[in-house]
Amino acid sequence: MSNAINTSTPTSISQTPSVWQSIRLPIAYKLAFILTLTMTVGMAIMGTVITTNQYRLMKEQVDDFGTTIVNQLAAAAQEPLFTDDLVGLKVLTNNLSNESDIKGVAVYTNNGELMVAQGYIPQASVKNLLTEDNRLPNDTFRVEWKKPGSHSEKAEMVAFVSAIQFQDVVAGYAMVSFSQVRMFEVVRSSVKGIILTTVILSLLMSFIAIVMGRRLSRPIHSLMNAASEALSHGREEKNTALSQDELSYLAASMKTLAKGFGERSQIESIFSRFVSKSVATQLLEKMDEVTIGGGQQVEATVVFVDIVGFTSLSENMSPKDVAAMLNEYFSFFYECSTAFLGIVDKFIGDCAMVVFGTPTPDANHRLNAIAYAVAVQKLIRVVNKKRQENGLFPVNVRIGMNCGLMLAGLLGANERLEYTVIGDAVNLASRLADKAGSGQIIIPSSIYEHPTVKDKVCVQHHGSLSLKGKATEIEAFRVTNLTGEYHETMRELVKKILHEAQDQ
Repeated sequence: MSNAINTSTPTSISQTPSVWQSIRLPIAYKLAFILTLTMTVGMAIMGTVITTNQYRLMKEQVDDFGTTIVNQLAAAAQEPLFTDDLVGLKVLTNNLSNESDIKGVAVYTNNGELMVAQGYIPQASVKNLLTEDNRLPNDTFRVEWKKPGSHSEKAEMVAFVSAIQFQDVVAGYAMVSFSQVRMFEVVRSSVKGIILTTVILSLLMSFIAIVMGRRLSRPIHSLMNAASEALSHGREEKNTALSQDELSYLAASMKTLAKGFGERSQIESIFSRFVSKSVATQLLEKMDEVTIGGGQQVEATVVFVDIVGFTSLSENMSPKDVAAMLNEYFSFFYECSTAFLGIVDKFIGDCAMVVFGTPTPDANHRLNAIAYAVAVQKLIRVVNKKRQENGLFPVNVRIGMNCGLMLAGLLGANERLEYTVIGDAVNLASRLADKAGSGQIIIPSSIYEHPTVKDKVCVQHHGSLSLKGKATEIEAFRVTNLTGEYHETMRELVKKILHEAQDQ
């Protein structure tokens, strides 16, 4: 079956059924088949191991019991056999054959002639039974055999033979027979139980897999319909060559779009709006909710990292060198943000805006934001030391942050959307960054006094700050470091980022 989309015959999209309804083998059923097959194979292997071990253990128990009984019979039969006391041997074998687990007892001469017997014993000569293949480690012989007229595929009887001897003189042989039917029944019962359990679990797994597969494939179906609409924009699509599952159809659709079938702007309208992996993942799960101005009120922490004196620094540099320097420092800002669950919201000139606590909720977004800021300053100090060693001027940053309620969502125009956060709390973070000096990290008292932060950071009182747009002054602190338990983590992070930067 070809994966190409037939675009030769125009049709109306309104008359075309939903794409995923025409899929021949949905991914939910493939998932169900794979999981069910895995479950069945796993249960089969487990059942084989269990029944094999059970059969081995029961066989060992029978062998131990049979060896013990036949050795006891051989010891008890020594005196009657050496004295030709046939009556005593009959009494001995008769008493032993009355035991419920023993199905046959016999005593033979050293020539293999049968002297006395009770119950079921092999028809073959005892001499023919005593082979090296039947010898057990304790010089007892184990013989499996069938009852006369038995239709069983397996030998349901087992006999144990031991020599009757005195001072290395063999006077005869003792034999005790047992039935293996009960052992086979136990093993068959275990096999039936395992088969029944496997069937029930396989059916249950199939049902769960189909339900889960359908639920998990809903976002894929939305993407499929979006791809179908993109392909049909200006060049109608006829669904006569669909793939076998949803993912194959999506792959074929993307390949077709990449070759120029359809408008690239239709693809960009879905995928070029996202600025981070976490944002993209959440929006793709809710494709029908992607609208301008859509968002939600969240509590998050915003950090502004600003390069100090950038204007004077760039005056003596070529545009190419300025871009190279910014790219280097912006990469440092980004690497540190990913280490502490933050996302770079945007780069504004020589400033980076980093958000913590959204779109993925994080209960420790305040502490992670402070840890990010400390890591950036430590990293900058190391970089500046190397720059000075190479005869270059140092580049310092100042950092301000704030936490509070803000609106997180999509802003922009239909042609270009941006995921960002807005609100008074964001503006306050920017103004605190403006108040910070070179190499400083300024935070408001509301962050420092929060239970998740206070005992984990080292600060100095910065004083009360009068900020534009605020009627009251803001009590601020300068973060100098994190507590001792975080020092090693910071050191390793800085080393890792610098090492990766050198590799690039």
